[in-house]
Amino acid sequence: MEKSQFHCGTFIAQEKTMAEPQETQQEKETRWAAQRAAHETQQQDSRAARARTRGRNWLVVGAIVLVVAVMAAAILL
Repeated sequence: MEKSQFHCGTFIAQEKTMAEPQETQQEKETRWAAQRAAHETQQQDSRAARARTRGRNWLVVGAIVLVVAVMAAAILL
């Protein structure tokens, strides 16, 4: 059986045969577990990057406050 699709201005013919292997339930679960693990790793990396950014931002804010405080003290004294 041949199935045609129209994609981005061109025809793409996809051949489907009865002999194509079907994914077993165990293979599906293995694939899903791998996808979940990859997603969790990506989420952990993203959280770590946000934590680093937050820490860096607070460091910059602290440095600015310190500089302003020193300038104010120098002007007032």
